[in-house]
Amino acid sequence: MKKQLFALASAAALTVVLAGCGAEEAAVKINLPENQEYLSLEIGEEISVVAQTKKSENIAWACGNDNIAFISPDGKLTGLANGVTVVTAKTDSGYDNVGVVVGNGVEGTAPSTVNPATGAAGATGTAQRVFNENSRVTGLSLSLNGMTEDETLILSNGDEGTFRVTVTPSDCEDPIYFDSSAPDVVTVDDEGHVTPVSRGSATITATAPNGVTDTFKIFVR
Repeated sequence: MKKQLFALASAAALTVVLAGCGAEEAAVKINLPENQEYLSLEIGEEISVVAQTKKSENIAWACGNDNIAFISPDGKLTGLANGVTVVTAKTDSGYDNVGVVVGNGVEGTAPSTVNPATGAAGATGTAQRVFNENSRVTGLSLSLNGMTEDETLILSNGDEGTFRVTVTPSDCEDPIYFDSSAPDVVTVDDEGHVTPVSRGSATITATAPNGVTDTFKIFVR
């Protein structure tokens, strides 16, 4: 079942903004179980993720969607909800990323409601994200309301905006997925449109199908 989820046609993926597409050769490699192309775990399960590096470098771990799975600084990965996401290991020399399937792999569903033939969660299922290791995206850069991730963006309730995504290489047209670290502060939809909800701060993560990410911090006053 989980294996089939990765074979779904691109129509099953979220439709977001156009962007680009293969991870660069890097000096870090995430270990996968034998004969597996991605990591798999159940909701509530914790596994240790290990990466090999050519140099003695610190590894920074990140998860594309912290609502589906969380990875600690020491590589402990915990399944939180049904869905598909990616885990990235990054060093100063490069990065590697792998797909992660939690539970049945379909966001917002219980295992008993999944249609094995389509991967859809009954009549009211949500579109799912499809991991694609062949995506050619090597870099993402976000800007919002004319400001980049290197600047401090402060919004007020009632302000809105839509992210502009610059993709490397520029001719790629892969979907980009958006997540908010604090939806109770700032929400972001499938097209990168953000809406402030309450006072606080949130980090928006844009993720390419191969796990390349960029982040943008927003403060709401």
